[in-house]
Amino acid sequence: MSTQTQAIENPKTKKPYTSPRLINYGDVRSLTQGGTKGIAEGGGAKTKKLGSDRMIKENIVRIGVHPLGIGLYLFEYKPEYRETWGHGRKFGVMADEVESVMPEAVSVNSEGYRMVNYAMLGISHSIQ
Repeated sequence: MSTQTQAIENPKTKKPYTSPRLINYGDVRSLTQGGTKGIAEGGGAKTKKLGSDRMIKENIVRIGVHPLGIGLYLFEYKPEYRETWGHGRKFGVMADEVESVMPEAVSVNSEGYRMVNYAMLGISHSIQ
C-alpha cells in the first residue's frame, strides 16, 4: 500500500503543514480617511491602544480575517465619540473578539470602554 493511499485510509494521519497566506487589503491610510487617531491613557509611542469596543462603532463591515481567527473591519466611530477617536472610516478589530483569543491585548479605559493593543496582534496603525 502506498503512503498516499495509507494517509487517505488512516484519518488520524496529520495533514502536511502549509504556510499561512498573507492577504494584503492595502495601506491603512488609503482604506481609511487619514489613518487612525488616539493613544491609550498611559500608552507611549510603542503602546498604541485604540478604542475597539463595538459599542462606540457603527457602519461596521467585515473585510477579512486575522490569523487568530478574529475579524478585520472597516467602521466609523459613532458621532459622540468622533472627537476622541477620530472622524471618517477606520480599520480595526472588535475588542470582544480579541478578548476571546488574546485577553492580554484588551484593556478597559477610565470611561469603561475596551481598548486593544494592536501591536500585540501584529497590526500597525499610523497615529496622527
